[in-house]
Amino acid sequence: MTDYYATLGVPADADADAIKSRYRKLAKENHPDLHPGNATAEARFKEIGEAWEVLGDPEKRAKYDAERAPKKTAAGRKKGSAPVGEVDFDKVMSQFDAFFGKAVKPPPGAKPRNPLDASDLFEKFMGVKR
Repeated sequence: MTDYYATLGVPADADADAIKSRYRKLAKENHPDLHPGNATAEARFKEIGEAWEVLGDPEKRAKYDAERAPKKTAAGRKKGSAPVGEVDFDKVMSQFDAFFGKAVKPPPGAKPRNPLDASDLFEKFMGVKR
C-alpha cells in the first residue's frame, strides 16, 4: 500500500490545511509544464495528485487511515504479535522433547535410538556403512 503521507511529506496526524498546502507546493514544483520532457517529474506529479485525491477528501482519508491501521485479533492484539503471559513453557518443552525423541519410548525389547542419528539414511542413499 502506498504511503500517501510520505508522498506528500506530512505526518499522519497533519490537518487538512497542512496537507493542502504541502500538496500545492509539491504540485507546483513538479508540474510537467515546468519540466517539459522530464519523465521523473511527471511521475512524481502523478504520485502527488494520487495522494491528494485520497488525503484531500475527508471520507477517502478516513477509509485510507482505517486500512493503514494495524489489524487486531479477537484477543485485542496486533495481528502477528505474540501473546503476553499466555505461553505454557512446559507444553512447549514437552513438544520439543517429543519432536526430538526424548519423550518417545521405544517398543518393548527394542534398542533405544538417538532420534537425530541419520546413519541409516546415509547408508541407504550413499552406500557407505558406518
